[in-house]
Amino acid sequence: MKTLVKILAMLLFISTFVACNNDDDDNPIVINDIMVVYNSDTGMFSAINTNNGSLSSLGTITYNGEILTGLRDIVYNDSNGMIYASSRSDYNNGAIFTVDPATLEATILNANLDDDWYALPGLEIYNGKILATVYWDDFNDDNNLDYYEGLVTLNLDGTIFSFMPLVHDGENISINEGMGIEYTNNNSELLITRWDEIVVSDFNGNVMEIVELNQVNFPNDEYLDGIRTLETSKDGVIYGIDRDNHFGRIDLTVGSPIGTFTYITTLEPENDKHVALSLIPENIFQ
Repeated sequence: MKTLVKILAMLLFISTFVACNNDDDDNPIVINDIMVVYNSDTGMFSAINTNNGSLSSLGTITYNGEILTGLRDIVYNDSNGMIYASSRSDYNNGAIFTVDPATLEATILNANLDDDWYALPGLEIYNGKILATVYWDDFNDDNNLDYYEGLVTLNLDGTIFSFMPLVHDGENISINEGMGIEYTNNNSELLITRWDEIVVSDFNGNVMEIVELNQVNFPNDEYLDGIRTLETSKDGVIYGIDRDNHFGRIDLTVGSPIGTFTYITTLEPENDKHVALSLIPENIFQ
């Protein structure tokens, strides 16, 4: 009798496993578990090993049949399965793109024809919209703004929904020489980079604190210089890359308001711009 029960239990397990596999074939489960980095000069995306910073080439995004270079940041929107990408002011005039993950072909979402901004250096998805750090251009003068950098929210069709400065102790603050953006681990606040600091803000631009980062394990005669991009791993560890392609781990819990940027490696080639640290679904470049 015990043998019969064991056999029936095994058959039930096998049936359940096969059924689950069939379900997976129809509705594949996609996990955002690959951290990638982008070479803005060559257009190559690479998987980055967070332990040692080694890169494994994945592929490129194309636009009008050509490799799309000059991007500044990307973000994956799991609600519609699309990638959104911003570009540098000296490439594509700071345009915003959508990218089809199935083909890796880009389409311009907002060409920035009115030169509203120089660039949107950092992107996130927030409440069904694109949240970005922004460096304003002519838009600043047209709207009588008294700040050049801040936050902007765009609808998914690329139109501007809202914009705001970052305010600390009643004063608008600059985030130039940084402008990477990321959520805190509990998704309740924003982390925004400026030089060797992390600005902690709510979603309305109210700055709660500014954390200075001490550099750890840097090579001789090298130093932390303007963090361009941030990303949190699936394990909850924050990583960043500065203007000199120093890749490192960021710890905001050590003696706050003092944190650390622990050097891991310098990304090669050193003269290229390595930006757009991001978590993407594992099957996008397959």
